[in-house]
Amino acid sequence: MKVTILGTGTSQGVPVIGCKCETCLSSNSKDKRLRTSAFVNVNGMKILIDTSIDFRQQMLKNKIDDIDAVLYTHHHVDHINGMDDLRQITQKHNKVIELYGNKTTMDELKVTFRYVFDAELIRHHAVPLVHFNYIENKEFYLGDVKVIPVECLHGNLKIFGYRIENFAYITDCSKITDEEIQKLQGLKVLVINALRIRPHPTHFNLQQAIEVALKVKPKRTYLTHLTHDILHDKINSTLPKGIELGYDGIEFNL
Repeated sequence: MKVTILGTGTSQGVPVIGCKCETCLSSNSKDKRLRTSAFVNVNGMKILIDTSIDFRQQMLKNKIDDIDAVLYTHHHVDHINGMDDLRQITQKHNKVIELYGNKTTMDELKVTFRYVFDAELIRHHAVPLVHFNYIENKEFYLGDVKVIPVECLHGNLKIFGYRIENFAYITDCSKITDEEIQKLQGLKVLVINALRIRPHPTHFNLQQAIEVALKVKPKRTYLTHLTHDILHDKINSTLPKGIELGYDGIEFNL
């Protein structure tokens, strides 16, 4: 399995428009953060987690031109608004891409992208050719690849993280039960959101994300969905062993 972290930024991205803070003015490439997303290539199955607002840029930057399935964590715009650019992939490969998410996410996607159901546009391949799959909080398979949803709360909204073999990806989480944490035992790599230093009502802050990682005990943890409060080199040097800040374009093999 090869995992590429495509974006590690929060909904505004980093730098933030008009901001003159130290992080936004940083020349360190690790402080340049597109919106949060990841790509997993496992057993020949090409799996994207969320079609971020920056999807097109992420595909070009990482030289990715094929996707078999998209796992959606939830329906907020920074995680779905790149969906239309799946059209270039469905046209290039003459294929249908499978989309997966919970009922709330899939229902909202169908409203936001209602034009993808237009029969005339479908006939001319003028929209992304996609198939909506409603999933519940139980394992399912993409080919021979087992995917385990991990239910979390994003404020009051139920969302999914995902475990694929020894890798798990959780973003926009503010609470996770002990029962769901059990699904994360034995991981080699955990990617989890750590929005900022200060507490936030709908996301883990840095300390809360560290606490989850210390409880799960993966071999390595990467923190994602980071605001401009997080200056990479300064914060990364303070983290416990085995925990580090993710950054756009980081790749690892499992």
